[in-house]
Amino acid sequence: MEIVFVLHSPKVPENVGAACRAIKTMGFSELRIVASDAHLQKPARILAHGAGDILDNCSAFDGLGEAVADCELVAATSAKPRLQFRELLGPAELRDTLRQQQGAVGRVALVFGCEESGLSNADLAHCHVLTSIPLATSFPSLNLGQAVMLYAWELSRIPAESPESGLPASGQLEALRQKLGELLPALSFEPDSTLHRWALEKVNRASAKDIGFLHTLVAKILKKPP
Repeated sequence: MEIVFVLHSPKVPENVGAACRAIKTMGFSELRIVASDAHLQKPARILAHGAGDILDNCSAFDGLGEAVADCELVAATSAKPRLQFRELLGPAELRDTLRQQQGAVGRVALVFGCEESGLSNADLAHCHVLTSIPLATSFPSLNLGQAVMLYAWELSRIPAESPESGLPASGQLEALRQKLGELLPALSFEPDSTLHRWALEKVNRASAKDIGFLHTLVAKILKKPP
């Protein structure tokens, strides 16, 4: 499983540099920047001391959809619950979810919003799960660099061991979502229905073994004659 870090519209170059250091020190290597040139400014280079390679190799995109198009699972960070999601994962819960999905999910994106405004509802439409850091007080909150460090540390604890034999191949989570997108409307559960949204949210947190089981179940239902 590959984990990429995505900074959407960062305003403070120093935060980008700090994010580079956090990513590298925790063993990750890929940073993507959306709708910002903060990574090109000198303070970003200064704060990225020792992690200049992360900064040099980061990719820039105009929009979030483009930045996460090759990612099978996209986790959005948020300071508060959002109506689009029924469940809010803490960093450790996100780590456990990804650990259980090893072998079934190839590339994961962790998206951080702008320091001033976070992620918009339109941005969240590109995301599959929502995660937040529990805080003792609502303010002062963690800044962007600190948040990236906390998640990078937590996700670095996912074992790098090979997946168990018999687990589905990488890409199966996206394939399962596509099958459910066909099945649920056929059962009169349209994409804007509560059950449709709930089912996809649950599937996005399914373990590799559960994804394999659900593929078999959904395939059987789809082949069942009317």
